[in-house]
Amino acid sequence: MEHTEKMRTISIQVTPETKEKAAWLARQSCRSLSAYVRQLLRVQIRAYEAENGPVPK
Repeated sequence: MEHTEKMRTISIQVTPETKEKAAWLARQSCRSLSAYVRQLLRVQIRAYEAENGPVPK
């Protein structure tokens, strides 16, 4: 995947159980936890925009 913009960091706090479950789901799709969370965000943004139009930047 080619990025024309520099990646930014988002820190979140989750329970140990949530992290373990998310890591398991990430492994099922052969992704790192970080890549898995990025994919979840992209999917949710696309779904929102499909229903409501573009999200302002």
